[in-house]
Amino acid sequence: MKLTMGFAITFALGLTRVVFATTMVVRPGQSIQATVDSAAPGTTIVVLPGTYHEAGWPHAVSVTKDGIRLIGRPRRGRPVVLEQAASQVNGLWVSPADSLHPTDAELPPCGGPSGKRINGFQISGFTLQGFPGYGIYLACVDGFTIRRNVAVADRTYSIFPIRSTQGRVTRNSASGSFTEACIYVGESDHVTLDHNEATDCQIGLQIENTTQVTVRRNRLTGNTAGMIVDVISAHQLAVASDNTVVDNVIADNNRPNSGGESDTAAIQPGIGVIINGADRTLLARNLIERHQLAGLALLTYCIGAPQDCANPNLAINPYPDGNRVVANRFVANAVNVIFAPDKGQGNCFAHNRPDPLIPNGTLPACQ
Repeated sequence: MKLTMGFAITFALGLTRVVFATTMVVRPGQSIQATVDSAAPGTTIVVLPGTYHEAGWPHAVSVTKDGIRLIGRPRRGRPVVLEQAASQVNGLWVSPADSLHPTDAELPPCGGPSGKRINGFQISGFTLQGFPGYGIYLACVDGFTIRRNVAVADRTYSIFPIRSTQGRVTRNSASGSFTEACIYVGESDHVTLDHNEATDCQIGLQIENTTQVTVRRNRLTGNTAGMIVDVISAHQLAVASDNTVVDNVIADNNRPNSGGESDTAAIQPGIGVIINGADRTLLARNLIERHQLAGLALLTYCIGAPQDCANPNLAINPYPDGNRVVANRFVANAVNVIFAPDKGQGNCFAHNRPDPLIPNGTLPACQ
């Protein structure tokens, strides 16, 4: 383990002794970025209530060090707000230094020759508002927590970890992302998303090209699409598999599409859950209700991207395989299930209500 200023671990006689890092405090009128810049790796930075406008560009606050903990201390009626200033694009940006300005934010360099990563990060207690890009962006971070934050009107993505591992996104509230997702996890593994609320976004919650991600006890309402589990081409990781979606409320996702000229402009309003080309998703014990198009659409990737599927060298398997839809409750959807896996195999349904989920009862049963 790397030893850094303010944090040391010693091993003696099989015992571990931990000396905790420094704590620094930011008060209204002071700079969060200046404090981050002066902090040693492993520092806890406590930010007191107030509205903070930082001078950085394109990111309001950037973190490139290991083990930084940004802890907002809001009080009743007195939040800790990081708000867009001037022409800033993004709120909080956490990545290795060589990923601060990637050519494509969804292709950070940690997937390439540099291999640089950040070990440990936490943010909690912040309100991030008014950024046209990302509210919270993490790339190439191992061991992270995003807890009890509010993201409001961050127009592209509210919360966005990518190429990251061993993380938790919990008890956040996100709203007002017009072209993409309230909460997104991409090309990552071993991440838990729980007890979050996502509303008034193009997509409530999206996990894309991920493995071993658990989505539980979230509330996704009032979005164009409630949730998407998908695999897409032209990314550094070419698989979406073994994800778990359980005990969520996914309701009333009928918001008009606001994608403009983005890739999401093709999303039809009114679908609760879309499983698009992903493999071995467990969708269980969710409440999926009041969608004007469908409660669930389990589809081949080729429906939305026929030009990709015409390429004989396509890097992904576009056909959904081995997805299990078990013990969900479907209520007042126009259609409960659209099932179009094309060549996908091993998808099955069991113990859902109502039974059958579609009038002719021809969905494959789980054995």
